This record gives sequence, structure tokens and C-alpha cells, in this order.
Amino acid sequence: LGPTSGAEELGSAGDVFIFLRSALDPQASSGDDATKAALYGAFAAEGVEDEAEGEEEATVALADALRMVAPLADDPVFETFRCNIAEARRRLAEVRPAMTLATRLEARLEVQRLAVQAVLDNLTSHRATCSRSLSLFLQKYERVQERLDQNLSKVEASMEALHAVPLHPAVKSAGRECLADAVPRDRILRFTTNLQAERGRLAQQLDRLRQQDSLVQNLCDQAATKVHQLLQDTAVESCTEVIRQHHVRAMNELLPALNVRVPLGGTESALVLEEERRCAGVMEGLAQLCREMLGQLDDLRDCWQRRIASFLQRLREVSYTQSKVRGVERQAALLEEEINVQHKSSQQLDHLQKMPKAYQKAMGEVGRRRAFRARYTAQSDQARSKLARMMEDENNERRGFVHRYGCHLPTDLVRGLGALVPPVSVEVPEFDAQLPDLGPPASSSQEEASASCSAGDAVRQRRRSSSSSTSTPVAGAVTGAAAALGGAIAAAAAAATAALAA
Repeated sequence: LGPTSGAEELGSAGDVFIFLRSALDPQASSGDDATKAALYGAFAAEGVEDEAEGEEEATVALADALRMVAPLADDPVFETFRCNIAEARRRLAEVRPAMTLATRLEARLEVQRLAVQAVLDNLTSHRATCSRSLSLFLQKYERVQERLDQNLSKVEASMEALHAVPLHPAVKSAGRECLADAVPRDRILRFTTNLQAERGRLAQQLDRLRQQDSLVQNLCDQAATKVHQLLQDTAVESCTEVIRQHHVRAMNELLPALNVRVPLGGTESALVLEEERRCAGVMEGLAQLCREMLGQLDDLRDCWQRRIASFLQRLREVSYTQSKVRGVERQAALLEEEINVQHKSSQQLDHLQKMPKAYQKAMGEVGRRRAFRARYTAQSDQARSKLARMMEDENNERRGFVHRYGCHLPTDLVRGLGALVPPVSVEVPEFDAQLPDLGPPASSSQEEASASCSAGDAVRQRRRSSSSSTSTPVAGAVTGAAAALGGAIAAAAAAATAALAA
């Protein structure tokens, strides 16, 4: 985590382990104060509680021993026993930090194991994902190279095939007799040469990427092996187990042995001396056990420091290895972009293979468009003539009405009754004027294209005829209605004329 990282980056996993980025810096020292704070700060409260529990346990045990000596507190004969109890208290106070540290380190060690296992799982998952992505990339690279080989091998054959396709006389010109003369051969050869050079460069980059991936795989294997060795290291556990066993023996065996076994009502001096010798032996054993615990405390601190240093070193190695894995992924992504560019360039060579067929289709398309243009123009001329005839017929009808009836009516009675139909203008913008005139069809393909066009025109003509026949009753009804309306207007005009005459 960096200094600006938020809680949302932790995810929703059950166990989350946070490592400071400064602690994973290869240049950082394992004894750095920030590193120690990160490793020990989370257990400060737990250590205080463990120390308080250990002190309470020792106090209870000493209180039991003191209860046995309390009735003899005023007797100077039993001064030795009182001194033994005080000495035992002092000895146990000296070794209490060893037991406290052992308890704390056992909890820390368990958390550290979980963290190490999580780091190992993360490295394994990251490397597996990178390997799958690289495998898919290599498969794509092989497909692109195979396709490129096919296209490059067909360049010369395609150029020869273009020489075998003569151009139509309408598109011929000086120095352009066949289809091969219409393509820039020199540019195509330079293009294929550049493709070959780019292919060699990409092959070298791919070899370097494979070498880098192999090195990263070795780094991952080495890091995983060292992490497994760290998980199998039991030096700290051995020290804590020895300290715990010594402490259990001191509390459960030696400390209860300090209880005075002399009757309260008095006893012989020989029995008192025997009890003193026995307690002195117990104290000697307790002192020896405490010295061993203090020696184990130093060993435990050294083992833990080595463990922390090894833990930090493994974390830095894993972090370094993961950075190398990410480097391989970035290099593969950049190389894949170049492979995509190469694939698009390779597809440009497909045009040479498809050019003869495309040329034949183009000739057929030119013929089809010119035929359509002729039909379109003819239809516009027919529409212009038909509309002109309709205009002339309508104007003759209107002039006859005005000459026969309209002259007898006031001019402002029916406004617009004397208007004529204006002439219509049908204009077709010029189009497809640059298409060459190929003349009559010279190939079966063009004949088929023309036949298909004629068939299409026949179908459209039949559709128009059917729609015209369908609309004939409606048109007749409209004509009858118009005639009835004209009769009504004529009758009204005659009545008006008679009224004026009267």
C-alpha cells in the first residue's frame, strides 16, 4: 500500500494482510524503525495482556507458598524458608519476560505463516494468469504468421494472374493493357519487403520475450522454494516450546515443592535441617531452570530477528518477482499490438488475390448502372410527356367550360374558376456520367447481369400493373364523383342565370 491508498483497495477477503511499500523496498534495511513498527505495533496490546496474565499467575503460586510459611513468620528458625520464597519470587520475576515474549511470538508466528501462505498463493495465481495469457498470445502469433506466409507465397502468383486479365477497351490507355498494369508493382514489392523485415524484427522481440519469461519462471520457482523453506523453519517454535516447558515445570513442580513440610506445633531440629536441605535443592533446580530460560530468551530473540529478516527478504523477493511478471505482461501486450498491425497489413495482400474477380464484377456493375441510367432517363421522359398531355387535356376542358358557361357568371362568384394548369418541369440531375461506355455485353457474366436486371424490371413492371389494376375502381369512383360535382355546379349556374334574366 502507498501513502494515498484507501480502504476500498483491501477488497472483501476473509484475511487481509497489509505490507508497507517502504518495507518492500529492496534498498530498505530489515532493522528499519518503520519496519519494526509495522511488524510489532499490531501486537503491543496483546503483549501487555500476556504479561499481566503471567504476573498474575506467578503471584497466585507464590501466595500459596507464602500461606504455608505465614504461621512460622515470627520464628527465626524458619528464616531460611522465607528467604527461599523471596528468592523464588525474584527468580520468577526475572524469567517472566521470556514467557511473555514466547507467548506473544507464538501468536505473531501464526499470523506470519498465514501472511506468507497468502503471499505464496498470490504469486502462484499471478504467474499462472500470466502463463495462460502468454500461451494464448503465442497461439495468436502462430496463426498470424501462418496467414502471413500464405499471403506472401501467393503474391507472385497473384501478379501473374493479373497479367492474364486484359482490360476492356473502354478503360485501356497507353501502357495499361492488362490488369497488372493498373497496380503499382514497385510499391507492392516494397510493401512485402517491409513486411518481411517487420516479421523478422517481431520474431526477435518474441525470442527476447520468451527468454524473459523463462527467467521470470526461474525467479518464481526460486522465490516459491525459499518461501516454502521459511514456512518449514521451526527455530522460533523450538525456543518457545523449551521456554514454555521450563515455565510449566517451574510453576507446577518446583514452586509447589517450596511448601514447608514442618508441623506447626514444633519439631526436631534434624527434621528442620532436612527440610532446609530439600528446599535448598529445589531452589538450586529453580535457579538452574531460570538461568536456562534466560539463555533461551536470548536465543529466542536471535531466532525471531533472523525470522523477521528472512520474512522481509522473502517478501522483497516475491515483490521483485511479481514486478518482473508484470513486466512480461506489459511486453506481451505491446507486442500483441504490433502483431495486430502486422495482421492488418497481411490482410492488404488479399486484395491481389481477389482483384481479377473484383474486376469482372466491376465491369458488370458498370453495365448495370448504365442500363439503369438509360431506363431512369427514359422513365423521366415518359413522365414529362404524360404530364404535358394531361396538362393540355385539362386546360382544353377548362377553356371549354369558360367558353360555354363561365362567361355567363360574375367573375367574383367562384374565385379561381378561370385558372389554367401550369406547365410541369421534370428534371433529372446528371449522374454516372463518368462511367465508361462498355458497349454491348461481351461476356456471359455481363449477359447474366443484364438478364437479371431485365427480370427485375419485368417484376417491378408487373407489380406496378397489379397496383394500377387494383386502384382502377377507386379511380373510377373518384371520376364519377367529380362528374356529379360538375353537374351540380352547372345546374347552379343555370339557375343563377335564369334568376338574373327574370
